[in-house]
Amino acid sequence: MASPEREKVVVIGLAILLWYLSSAVANTTSRKFLTSVPVPLFLSLVQFSVATLLLHIYLRVLKFQPYKELPIFRPTKARTTALRLAAVYTTGFIFVNAGYVIVNVSLAETLRSAEPLVSVVLAMIWLKHEKVTNLMLVSMVPIVVGGGLSSFGDSTFSPMGLLFVTISNLSFSLRSLLTKKLQEDYSGDALNVFYHVSRIGLIYLVLINLGLEIMGVMLGLVHLRASACLDVLTFDLLQVLCINGFCYFLYNQMSFFVLSKVEMVTHAVANAFRRVVTILVSVWYFGNEINTINAMGICLAISGVLLYSKSKDNIRKEQIVLG
Repeated sequence: MASPEREKVVVIGLAILLWYLSSAVANTTSRKFLTSVPVPLFLSLVQFSVATLLLHIYLRVLKFQPYKELPIFRPTKARTTALRLAAVYTTGFIFVNAGYVIVNVSLAETLRSAEPLVSVVLAMIWLKHEKVTNLMLVSMVPIVVGGGLSSFGDSTFSPMGLLFVTISNLSFSLRSLLTKKLQEDYSGDALNVFYHVSRIGLIYLVLINLGLEIMGVMLGLVHLRASACLDVLTFDLLQVLCINGFCYFLYNQMSFFVLSKVEMVTHAVANAFRRVVTILVSVWYFGNEINTINAMGICLAISGVLLYSKSKDNIRKEQIVLG
């Protein structure tokens, strides 16, 4: 009979495997869909719709986990923070998808590993109480150099693609800060936060798409209209869209599940290797070549992320010791 500890390890291991696979499929199918239908707002709308629906079923219909209400129509501090959090979270995914229109998944994921760099800059500018150690600053070197090498060795690199990924990194760094702030006024777990942020983000995306639809009709600009995507949707693309929406939900769901079961540094390390798996799967699927410069850049960027995670863990341990 297996011990509870052994069962826990097996469950976490399977969750990480699902996390890696769903992430690889979600990112790969995003790139596949967007190369045929280059409308990132439409893809984001589908992703948020599927996530909101499945999370609603998971939390409020099947009640697999306790549901914690977050009123979005009543003025509270938690609501204000949640609205801001949903705004940056939604912006982050819009620009991730916009990046996939232009650059390969392997390059986008490598550039996204520079998120800690943005977090450190934000901490130094706005969060004076946040400790920034020498090890943290040193970890920025391989991240920056790795991102530069990977960009230099990738044929799809473009300044616009870099700009889109940088905006997504800024958005996700702000997401981390606002999530901490929300936890001060809201007692729901990470999955409840994901649900509320997804449903608020869905409202934003519906309003944005509706506004562009009206502008497209009034100005005669077809490319602004999300409904124009429906004219080019084949059965194969519809399948890709359905798979993408489900894997987007599962990828985020498994990320939150793993985070709830392990320490933050373990999750950060697992997330770094998730990027490696996503890069390798996308390279295999699309048949992209990784030259020596690409490989060096990817390895350097990932090693920088691991070093950054270690420095964050050291700070956490110091805070525990100091009480």
